[in-house]
Amino acid sequence: MTYWLYRGLARLPLGVLYPIATLGAWLLYYVFRYRRKVVLRNIECSFPALSTSQQQQMARRFYDHFADTTLEIIAGYHLAEAALVQRSVISNPELLDDISENHQRSVIVMTLHQGNWEWMLYAGNHRYPQASAAVYKRLHDAGADRFSIESRSRFGASPIEMRAAARDIIKHRRTPRLIYMVADQSPGRRERVHWTTFLNQRTAFFSGAASLARATGFPVAFASAHRTARGHYAIHLEAITLDPKSLSEGEIIERYARLAEHAIRRSPAEWLWSNRRWKSHADQPEAEEPDAAPD
Repeated sequence: MTYWLYRGLARLPLGVLYPIATLGAWLLYYVFRYRRKVVLRNIECSFPALSTSQQQQMARRFYDHFADTTLEIIAGYHLAEAALVQRSVISNPELLDDISENHQRSVIVMTLHQGNWEWMLYAGNHRYPQASAAVYKRLHDAGADRFSIESRSRFGASPIEMRAAARDIIKHRRTPRLIYMVADQSPGRRERVHWTTFLNQRTAFFSGAASLARATGFPVAFASAHRTARGHYAIHLEAITLDPKSLSEGEIIERYARLAEHAIRRSPAEWLWSNRRWKSHADQPEAEEPDAAPD
């Protein structure tokens, strides 16, 4: 049911979807109160210097952005490639040209749930000639998961489920690819993590991207998307490390965390505050990072 609902919505033009998004944001905030306590609590802990009124205003802006982004992602299923690329512009595309050695080397691109992270993938697929892979976590709703996989497969991207990512990346390490990893999700209790202070809170991050970078030697970049107008985004790239084996896993994740934190503080309402980012690990001892990863 979800799959066909999304397919139907994807056929509507953005000019029709945006009024739906405006109404949807109002309903989510005031009527259904969708994860409202989670959003307000996350913002309060992350920006304690703001007044209650300012925190509530940020939350309200978040719901506007959340509704817009949700319907934009759905619309991306059918939007023409030219329209998607016009709406998501990479400000410094030459960075990935350089660190991939003119597309002859794979790069791990770590990003976050900010702006429109799905359209960012489309922009990368259009701009760079090498293959791309998007690591994802399976969605609980089978219809939404199917729709998401089909959307991400547009223009040649290969979705890789997170639990199969290490095997796939190692197996295809000689094929130049851009490997996209949305790395700001809350890890599970059994997963290897790095602890740090992030947005004023003790936070666990997946160590997987750093571990894979050290094992393969692939350089690591950071990508963020910032809204410039409704339905338009600027994507900015930064190098995290060109030589991951010279750093520990913890150092790589620290660099990512600082870049992600800076991007969020720049455009706070555009981050996905409805995620239960700090729901687990709160009282567990600090994890230790190994000195080296296997070659």
